[in-house]
Amino acid sequence: MLKAENVTKKYGQQTAVDDVSLKVQDNAVTVIVGESGSGKSTLARMLSLIESPDSGEIILDDKKTDRKSAKANRRLVQLVMQDAASSLDPHQSARQVIDEPLKLLLGFDKAKRAKRTDELCDMVQFPKDRLKNKVSELSGGQQKRLCIARALAAEPKYIIFDESFSGLDVTLRRCILTMLKKLREKLETGFLIITHDLDTAMYMADRIYVMRFGKMIETLDDPKSFLDFKENYSKELVRAAEYKRQALKL
Repeated sequence: MLKAENVTKKYGQQTAVDDVSLKVQDNAVTVIVGESGSGKSTLARMLSLIESPDSGEIILDDKKTDRKSAKANRRLVQLVMQDAASSLDPHQSARQVIDEPLKLLLGFDKAKRAKRTDELCDMVQFPKDRLKNKVSELSGGQQKRLCIARALAAEPKYIIFDESFSGLDVTLRRCILTMLKKLREKLETGFLIITHDLDTAMYMADRIYVMRFGKMIETLDDPKSFLDFKENYSKELVRAAEYKRQALKL
């Protein structure tokens, strides 16, 4: 299990995350929803062991993390960011992007890397005939799949998706989310999805946390309906999602 226990993070006088606790279960999908500026991305960086909290603890498999252990365990928690293009080297080929963690993190030889790359392409439905192409030559959807393949290549226990599906058209987003559902069942990997989109949350989540102004204000286990939300702010998010859905029908 990946946990945050009473974590706080400040930047100067601004408190980005304020005494937050949450759990990311193994083989489950946990979702954090909230508007931009609510502290979700800061929390994601702490959970992925990129940043340390000012106070509180990040706990991985029942062990508290510090700077030394965070570096050693970073492979186990992979972060897929919102802007796929900016997180990839545009001059690398797609094959090089996947090959790198297989070589540097896992020490696979060339033959094993080639086999695993093909397997990962099948998992994320990335076209193998595009492996020779540079990142800059790929479509946005292909770049997104490549980021997921790279994260999976590290053989993590947890993957954090920080607004990773925003900017995709509805059909492609649904396709990638459905793919991730199947992958989670197959790999028994814990997923944490950070999003402002309530429809994505309801489609994917085993547990939903609602975050506002750096605090967790509501938690839903096994959510079934938008009616499960009780807090006023959560209901505002529901109304905004319903309004957006209606606008798209016009």
